[in-house]
Amino acid sequence: MTGSLFHTSTALDAHVAGLRLVGALDLDGTAQLRAAFADCFTRPNDCVVLDLSGLRFCDCAGLGVLLEAKATADSIGTELCVEGACGQVARLLALTGVDEVFAGGVPRLPPRTV
Repeated sequence: MTGSLFHTSTALDAHVAGLRLVGALDLDGTAQLRAAFADCFTRPNDCVVLDLSGLRFCDCAGLGVLLEAKATADSIGTELCVEGACGQVARLLALTGVDEVFAGGVPRLPPRTV
C-alpha cells in the first residue's frame, strides 16, 4: 500500500468537526491522519465526527492513530464519534475490541458461523 491511496477531508462547523477518511489507511497514511486530527483538535469543537464510510482498508498502524486520537479527544474533553465503518474496517474494529472504545458509532457485526 502507498500513502497516495489514502486521503482525508475536513469539514468544520461552529462546534463540530467532520473528518472523512477515504482509501486505504496504512503506515504511509498515518502522518497525514495525525495532521488532520491535530488540525481538528486545535479548534474548539464539542465533537469530532470521524466518517469511515470511504475507508476500505486499515492496518494496525492506522488503528493505532485512531486510538491515539480517541485518547487525545478524551483528554481535551472532545467527543470522538465514529460513523460508517464497514467491510474490513468494521471487522478490524470488532476483532480488536476497538468497537467498544467507539461505542455507539461502530455497528456490531453479526456472529459468524464456521
